[in-house]
This record gives sequence, C-alpha cells and structure tokens, in this order.
Amino acid sequence: MKRNLVWDIPVRLFHWLLVLCLCGQWLTAEVLEDAMDIHFYIGYFTLGLIIFRLIWGFLGTKYAKFSSFIAGPKTMLAYLKSIGSKQHTFSIGHNSVGGLILPAVIILVGLQAISGLFTSDDILYTGPYYDSASDDLQQWMQWLHHNIFDLLLAIIGLHLVAIGWYLFFLKHNLIKPMLDGKKAVSTKDSISHSQLIKAIVIMCLVAVFIYWLVEINPPPIDDGYYY
Repeated sequence: MKRNLVWDIPVRLFHWLLVLCLCGQWLTAEVLEDAMDIHFYIGYFTLGLIIFRLIWGFLGTKYAKFSSFIAGPKTMLAYLKSIGSKQHTFSIGHNSVGGLILPAVIILVGLQAISGLFTSDDILYTGPYYDSASDDLQQWMQWLHHNIFDLLLAIIGLHLVAIGWYLFFLKHNLIKPMLDGKKAVSTKDSISHSQLIKAIVIMCLVAVFIYWLVEINPPPIDDGYYY
C-alpha cells in the first residue's frame, strides 16, 4: 500500500523539538557549567511548545487531535491483550494505550516549565515570578521542578521500550513516520496537508503570550531586594 501523510509537520516538529529541549535542559542543569541562563530560555521555549500542542490537540489535523486517540478502559484493555500477537492490528495514529503518554508528557513537562518560573539556582538566576512568590510556594515549586524530571525519565524509558517492541517483535517502525509523516494507509485514512497557515498563526500567538508572561507581566523587583 502506498505511504500517505498521517502525521502533520507541527506534530513532528513538536515531537523532535521537545526531545531536543529535554536534552538541553538536562545538559544545562547537570553537565554544563554557567549555563543556567540558557536553561531558563530553553524552559520558556518548552512552555511555548506545550501550550502550542495543547491547542493543536483541539484545532489540529485528524490524528493530532486528542479525540482521535483518547479512549476508555475497555478499548485500552483490548489493545493490551492484542499487543503480544503478531496479528496485532496497528493504529493509524496514536494507539489507545500509547496515546496516554502524550497527555502525561504534556502535563509533566508543563508542570516542570511552570514551576521553573518560580525557582532559583540560589546563585545568579531566578525565574520571573520567584520574587513575587511566598516562601512556601517557592519551596513547593523548587521541589516540583527537581522531582518531575524523574517521572519524565520513567515515561521516556517506557516509550523507548514500546518503540523497540514494535520494531523488533512486531516488525513495525514507529520512528520513520515521525520523520516523514507517512504511513502505509489508504488515501481516505490519510490527511491531505499539515494546515501550516493555521499552525503558524497559533505559533505566533503562543510566542506573543510567552513574551508577555516572562518579560512584561512579572512584577518588578523591589529596589531594596538586594540590600
């Protein structure tokens, strides 16, 4: 069967940019020295990615929408029972179980990005809302920011195991479609295009919102803060 478009460009860009952002966040926090300013900027960009994907989950193309893969317990149980069989039926978009990874990642990365707005490295750099938060809120946000990443690592590991299972046992490559967007599906089951104009408009609106959030909206620091 001819390979046709399933994953639009915005979905693919979100996927790979998020991978790069998470790697960059880890490197700037754990490996590189004097890179905390870069860490914060990557965090702002990551928050923009998450907001865009949330919107695209409702306004995007067919298989980008949450409604295309969020399913009930019975559907997920039936999928799990079939996954060990080589007669397993493959989903065109996200499957009912694997599709849970996306909402989980959106929630966890979103929480980590938001908590980063209220955190400090205790040396030079602070999030734009750190000084306006109470001590209790600062501590809670610091705890969230430093512990959510462990959950993300567990989900990423599970995701990689699933990819390996599909590739080596079921002989089904999940990586290639996320690169070129195409799967062996009929024309009627594919999408016609990536709706790029709509995506660009949403991206611009999200970029404006992030700029307002981190540069314009934060309350000014009291002049006596450093004294």
